Amino acid sequence: MKNLHSHPLLRGAFILTCTSFAGRLIGFFYRIFLSGLIGAEGLGIYQLIFPVYALCLSLCAAGIQTAISRFTASSIAVDNKKGAIEVLQTGITCSFLFSMLCFCILYFFAQPISVFFLQESQCAPLLQTAAFAIPFASVHSCITGYYFGLKQTGIPAISQFLEQIARVGVTWLLWQICLEKGIPITPSLAVTSMVIEEALSTFFCIVAVSIKTGASHLFSFRSFFAFRRHGKDILSLASPITLNRVVLNLLQSIEALCIPGRLRLYGFTSSQSLSIYGVLTGMALPLLLFPSSITMSLSTMLLPAVSEAQASHKEKKISETIQKTVSGCLILGIFCTGLFFFWGKELGLFLFQNELCGSFLLTLSFICPFLYLSGTLSSILNGLGKTASVFLNNLLCLSIRISFIFFLIPIFGIQGFLWGFLISQLLLVCLHFRSIKKELSFELDSFSLLLKPALTILLSYGISCIFRVSFLSFSQTFSLFLSVGMYGIFYLFFLFLWKVFPISQKI
Repeated sequence: MKNLHSHPLLRGAFILTCTSFAGRLIGFFYRIFLSGLIGAEGLGIYQLIFPVYALCLSLCAAGIQTAISRFTASSIAVDNKKGAIEVLQTGITCSFLFSMLCFCILYFFAQPISVFFLQESQCAPLLQTAAFAIPFASVHSCITGYYFGLKQTGIPAISQFLEQIARVGVTWLLWQICLEKGIPITPSLAVTSMVIEEALSTFFCIVAVSIKTGASHLFSFRSFFAFRRHGKDILSLASPITLNRVVLNLLQSIEALCIPGRLRLYGFTSSQSLSIYGVLTGMALPLLLFPSSITMSLSTMLLPAVSEAQASHKEKKISETIQKTVSGCLILGIFCTGLFFFWGKELGLFLFQNELCGSFLLTLSFICPFLYLSGTLSSILNGLGKTASVFLNNLLCLSIRISFIFFLIPIFGIQGFLWGFLISQLLLVCLHFRSIKKELSFELDSFSLLLKPALTILLSYGISCIFRVSFLSFSQTFSLFLSVGMYGIFYLFFLFLWKVFPISQKI
C-alpha cells in the first residue's frame, strides 16, 4: 500500500480502475438489458452509428485532449500552474468550435450519411439525436485531459461513473414512458440516453474544474489571450494526432460498414447480417473488452507520466514504467485468454442467451493479451511524442483487417473478420514494440511473462475442473461461477508462488 500512496501513476490508475471497473460492470449489464430491449438487429443498427460518432469526436476532441494532457503535465513539471490553466482554456475554445461544426454536419446531413455511407436509412434519426452529444463530449474530453495531465483522476473517474449511472437510469425511465404511452421501443431510446448522460457528466466536470481554477479564470475574455499564447502549440501537437485519429476512425468506419454488406454477399439476409453484427459488436466484443478497464486506466495515466519523465530527462524511469505496465497487461491478457477459451460458450449463453456470442468469444480468446497491450503501447508512444509511429502502425493493421473483411467474409463468413482481427492485433503489438525499442532500451523476461502464465492457466483450469466435478449436483450456473472463481484464485496463487506478479515488485 505504501507504493500506492506514494506513486501518482499507481494511485491514479488505481482510482481509475476501481471506478472504471464499476462503470463497466454497470455498462455491461446495461448491454444485456439493451439487447433484450431492442433485439440483436436493433443492437446492430445502434452500433452502426458509432463509427460516425467516433469520427466526429476524433475530429474535434481526440488530438486536443492529448495535447492538453501533455502540455499540462509539462507545465506542472516546471511549476507553471497558470500555464496549465491557459492550456485548458485554449483547448476548450478550439474543441468547442470544432464540435459545433461537426454538430451541424451530422444533424443536417444525417439522411445522406445514413443512406450513402452507412447504407442503412434507419440510422438517420439516430445520427441527428447523437449530434447533440458532440459539443458536450468535446468539453468533457478537454477537462478530463487537463486532470490527467495533473495526474488527478478523481474527477474523471467520478464523471465516468456518473455517465453509466445516468445511462441506465435515463434508459429505464424512457422505457417506462414508452410502455405507459404505447410508444414502440427503438434504438432511438438508447441514443437519447447517451446524449443526456453526456450532458450530465460534462456539467459535473465544468462545475468541478470551475471550483478548482476559479470560474472567472476559466470562462472569461482571458481565454482569447490564452489562445494567442498557446493556440499554436496545442494545434501543432493536436493536428497530427487529430489527423491520425480521423483517418483511423474513417478506416474503422469503413471496416464496420463493410461487415454487414460482405455478410450479405456470403448469403445472409439484411436482417441476419445486422443481427450478426449486433452480436459481435454489442455482445462479444464488450465482454472481451470488459477486463481492459484495468489496462485502459494504466494507459490513460501513462501518457502524462511518460511526457513528464521525458521532459525531466528520466529515461530510466520511463523504461522501468514500461516494463511493469507491459508485464501487467500480459498477465491479465493471458488470464482472459484462458477464461474465454475454456468458458466462452457458457458465458455467452448465460449472459446473452446467444450461442453465436459464445463462439465469437472462443475464437477471439487468443487476442486478449495483444488487445489489452496495444492500447498501453500506444499511450507510451504518444507520451514520447511518436504520434506518427502510432498512426502508421494502426494504419497498416487496419488495412489488413479491411482486406480480410473484403476478400474473406464473402467466402468464409464472419470467420474471415475474426481471423483478420487476430492477425492485425498481433502485428500491431509487434510494430509498437519495435517503435518503442528505437527510442528506449528495456528488457522483458519472456519466460516469466509468457510461458509461466501459459502453464499457470492450464494448471488452474485443471484444478477448477476437479472442483466442478465435485459439485455436479448443484445448478449449472453455480458450478460455472465456482469453476471460474477457482480458476482465478489458483491463477493468482501460482503467479505469486513463481514470483511473476508485478505488483509484488517496486514500481
